[in-house]
Amino acid sequence: MSSSKKFSLARGASSKGNTLDKSNDARTANRPATQSKKMIADKLAKMGITQVPVDYYHYGAFRYTNLKDALAQAERDVQSQS
Repeated sequence: MSSSKKFSLARGASSKGNTLDKSNDARTANRPATQSKKMIADKLAKMGITQVPVDYYHYGAFRYTNLKDALAQAERDVQSQS
């Protein structure tokens, strides 16, 4: 089984398609109605919580949050190929 198929199954997707069967999903059965984005934003502001975007640098099979680390690995790989 491919890793994407395993991921889909782990996320609750049907093995016959990519549709979610929410009627049998215990996680959503008793979940309260989702709050509006405005209500969430107001609560975050009240609590002093801010959201900031995060840059990711993909190199090979890895994801880096630090550009310096991604560049260092790429440079090591270039040096080892020489």
